[in-house]
Amino acid sequence: MTMQNQSKDKPTKGRRVWRILWGITQLTTLLILMGVLFAGGAAAGYVASLVKDDPVRSYETISDDVFSNHLTGFAYFRDKALIGQLRAEEDRRLVKKEEVSPHLINAIIATEDRHFYEHRGVDLKAITRATLQDIMGSPVQTGGSTLTQQLIKQTILSPEVSHKRKAKEIFLALRIERMFSKDQILEAYMNEMYFGYSANKSNIYGVQAAAKGIFGIDVKELNIPQSAYIAGMLQAPSRYVPFEEYNPGGLEAGKKRQKIVLGRMLENGYITQQQYDEALAYDIQANLAEKKARAYSQYPFLMMEIEDRAAKVLVDRDIAKDPALNRDDMTRQEYRQLIDQKRTEILRGGYHIYTTIDKDIIEMMDSIAKNPEFFGPNRTYKARFGSEYKEVKDALEEVGATLLDNKTGAILGFAGGRNFEVSQVNHTMRPRQPGSAMKPIAAYAPAFELGLLQPGSAIDDAPIALENGVGNPPHYPANWNNRFQGLITVREALKWSYNIPAIKAYLNVGIPESLDFVEKMGVTTLVTPKDNARVNDFQAKTGVIGGLTQGLTVEEITNAYSVFPNQGSFLDAYLIEKIENSDGETIFEHVKTPQMVFSEQTAYLSTDMMRTVVKSGTGAALQRLVKGNRDFAGKTGTTNDDIDSWFVGYTPEVTLGVWIGYDIPYPLPKSKTARSTEIWARMMNGLFELYPERYPTDSKFVQPEGIVSRAVCSISGKLPTDLCHEAGTVVTELFNQKFVPTETCDVHIKGKVIPYNGDFYLAKAGTPEDMVLNRIGLKAPEPVQLPTNPEKYKMSFKTLDWDKRLPNREDPRVDDGNVPSPPQGVAVQSGRITWNTNPEADIVGYRIYRSTLGTSFEKIGVVHQPNDKAMNLSQQGVFYVTAVDVSGKESSPSQAVTYGSILPIDEGPKDGDFSPPDTRTPLDDIVPLDPLQQVPDMTSPPVPRG
Repeated sequence: MTMQNQSKDKPTKGRRVWRILWGITQLTTLLILMGVLFAGGAAAGYVASLVKDDPVRSYETISDDVFSNHLTGFAYFRDKALIGQLRAEEDRRLVKKEEVSPHLINAIIATEDRHFYEHRGVDLKAITRATLQDIMGSPVQTGGSTLTQQLIKQTILSPEVSHKRKAKEIFLALRIERMFSKDQILEAYMNEMYFGYSANKSNIYGVQAAAKGIFGIDVKELNIPQSAYIAGMLQAPSRYVPFEEYNPGGLEAGKKRQKIVLGRMLENGYITQQQYDEALAYDIQANLAEKKARAYSQYPFLMMEIEDRAAKVLVDRDIAKDPALNRDDMTRQEYRQLIDQKRTEILRGGYHIYTTIDKDIIEMMDSIAKNPEFFGPNRTYKARFGSEYKEVKDALEEVGATLLDNKTGAILGFAGGRNFEVSQVNHTMRPRQPGSAMKPIAAYAPAFELGLLQPGSAIDDAPIALENGVGNPPHYPANWNNRFQGLITVREALKWSYNIPAIKAYLNVGIPESLDFVEKMGVTTLVTPKDNARVNDFQAKTGVIGGLTQGLTVEEITNAYSVFPNQGSFLDAYLIEKIENSDGETIFEHVKTPQMVFSEQTAYLSTDMMRTVVKSGTGAALQRLVKGNRDFAGKTGTTNDDIDSWFVGYTPEVTLGVWIGYDIPYPLPKSKTARSTEIWARMMNGLFELYPERYPTDSKFVQPEGIVSRAVCSISGKLPTDLCHEAGTVVTELFNQKFVPTETCDVHIKGKVIPYNGDFYLAKAGTPEDMVLNRIGLKAPEPVQLPTNPEKYKMSFKTLDWDKRLPNREDPRVDDGNVPSPPQGVAVQSGRITWNTNPEADIVGYRIYRSTLGTSFEKIGVVHQPNDKAMNLSQQGVFYVTAVDVSGKESSPSQAVTYGSILPIDEGPKDGDFSPPDTRTPLDDIVPLDPLQQVPDMTSPPVPRG
């Protein structure tokens, strides 16, 4: 029994050992499997945690991110010649794969992703190798990213170095490879990647920009060594930039990298050994691109303006297409924000913008603007900033000028300023006070159009009191010469740029109506009640002479003047002719939309008046400054203290406006001829020299039908009378046939006036005829408004024709009812009779009588004012004086006095016997006749004062 049991125990123990070993093996295997599964789960969980926040992107989103690049845009002159690149942070130009040199494609694949056409977006071998190097801390780190992954990093993900970003990159690479073909991915890669700096030190993105920026050629023209150099730059673009002037050592480093690229191209069979050797011998430095003037350095004002205007026309296009948008409902700030947003799109969208700018014209204008010989010296001065004065140092006398084609409104050229580095302000677009340049567009042309005035109409250049706010005394505007000319024609008023006639015309039309015409002429800088209910240009009665809230820009006032040579038709000035998108499709093209503002007759009359300005008025210096006997017209403009100086003028073909002033307003230095006028002449002469056939000297303004000539009185603007001819005031003027005057002159009239206290008054009905002056004078159209304290002003308020005007006030003296007392203190000395002033207040004058021995006393003269108490004597005899009052009552004779002989001339002493009597003692024995019994001849003309 025991032995059996023993025999049975041996196999049982062996099985048990094997079971233990097998269990251990199973357990070990299970543990290994569990470890693997655990590690895999942990890894999976870890990867999932890295990408859990990354959104699931749609095909459209990925396509937009990968293929919608920021593209370089370009601007062109009117002849389609390239101006240059639009301003952007990067230079990028898209190309198709077939437009790229195959050498460059081979170089990129050989260096960056040799298995590109084999993997599905991720190269596992490369990732494993890079991961192990990262774990082991290897000093040599090789990239594990495919071209697809690099493209994702450049376009979709941030460039941060982290496991999270890498995990996202891998998943996106796998998705993109399923969405797009290899050629599509390669093409996007070549258009997107960064290649450092160009010869002009601009950031370059994409292979086309790289080829242009590094070697100055198209990407399809790259040879093997050039391709290897550019492909090598992908590793460290900034390090390998080959331009030594701003990246020392970059060329040498780049050539070392180029050798590595060539080696990989040889290794992968893309080039032969001979090509490799030839490529290494190629002189990279000798074939680098040359530095060229960038558009923003050569034409800074122009390029900035192109950006802004292109954005504006596209915003206006969008508004016109969207019924939900209304320009009138937007504030200026809201509109400006839309333009700023659109500008960003233009700078990144690869647009091609064609302009109206003539290259030769803008360069001519710019050369004049930059020439210091044509301007005053820089000035240092103190100017007010808020409540304090600060010093402005070395300020440039600035310029803004715009040249327009009259028939199209195209801006042919402009000068934005003298030095962009000193001031980036485009002075053609900054509002400044226009001064008298405002008069033709705001006063006279509107008045002509409405039939209120014509060039030959009379207007009174006399003081006018303007309201000046509640509780303030009236404002009395003045002329530049501090004088009032009196009654003159509108032509004469504009010729010499007098302010008062322009203000009166402006107010006669009505401020809202006048400014409505101005806005129709393209002016947008007026401040309306909608903009500011309290302070706006519709309140300013001096707006017509430049007293505006903001002012006008050079371009706008030039645009407004172009209406006149364009027969009254307004064409909005424009600079953008056409815009194409990156695909070459035209998305905007300018369409000419003329709008009639004035009749042809009004436009021509305005032009003809401004011809007078430049022929014999304030712009007459142009007759010697402008070359050739040309037909042109224009108007000067100067603001208070000579802070702004303008000349806006035109020929039948073009209009040019010029402004001169300081950025921080300050009086301009005096010059014989206004600087604005001189610059205008220089630029016009430059234009005529550039294009003599386009702007011939025999070009003339054409007089339209409906313009007639008529003789009128220059004082009334009406048909002349004999009195007008007698006064020499008849002139021949042009009229719109619809507004030819039909009334005769009523300003030249005969009237009875009497002098008193240095002034003239209408004589009272009872004043004797010999005490009044019968004059052919001027009847003022309206009473002259004089200030109560004229002595406080630096001007005389009497018009230059004051003595010719018949007064509108009656003699203020009142009859006291008494007969005047005889004058006292009558005496004769040195051939002059004198007396004392009568005490009565109603005395209007004195009569002087004469007699010789045996003859009756006769009146020989009168003295009109009571404060004049003397008369020169031209004859000998006995004299006395009487006083006359306002109602005609005459005093009794004064004491008689003698001068020379008292005998009749035919009974006088013979030669040698004459001995003059003592004239110091009156002759008591001669009794004067009673003057009341000697009624003077009241019909005889008065004797003039001695």
